[in-house]
Amino acid sequence: MQLTNVVIQGKVDLQVPLKRLATDLINVRYDPSKFSALIWQHRKAGGNCLVFANGYINCNGACRSFQNGIKRLRRYARLLQKLGYCQSLIGIKLVSASASHKLEGIVRLEKIPFDCCYEPELFPAIMFKREGIHFTLHFSGALIISGIKKPRDLDDIVYPVMLELTFSL
Repeated sequence: MQLTNVVIQGKVDLQVPLKRLATDLINVRYDPSKFSALIWQHRKAGGNCLVFANGYINCNGACRSFQNGIKRLRRYARLLQKLGYCQSLIGIKLVSASASHKLEGIVRLEKIPFDCCYEPELFPAIMFKREGIHFTLHFSGALIISGIKKPRDLDDIVYPVMLELTFSL
């Protein structure tokens, strides 16, 4: 299994003037008529960072682990600190994560051990939900997992579902 997207959120300790920040940084997009946050892409930090005026920072992008996502958020906060926009980063939490996995074998609808939704006219994959986490299983064996809210969910929910699917193919 490979994590494909990790969204981490934190808060800096003061209000951020987004117009001034947009002029101080490169690789930013800020159009308050379309979206209320500044979108920042830094080459060394990686991923994308959304900076909101109230001090919240969201970082997303492909990571190998949740710790890498937290490091990325800290890098962006450190860059803001060097520019004099904040002093500290507080309240770091995982917002959501997505993953993908490739199952070996042929997927048969009648052997799926879960209550699932399959509407071939709308979407050519099997969809099911387990304790708030969404699973999309394509007939090629590609499994897309979204809605992971805690690192513990991998061990408690995702891996057992993957084992059940592997043994049912």
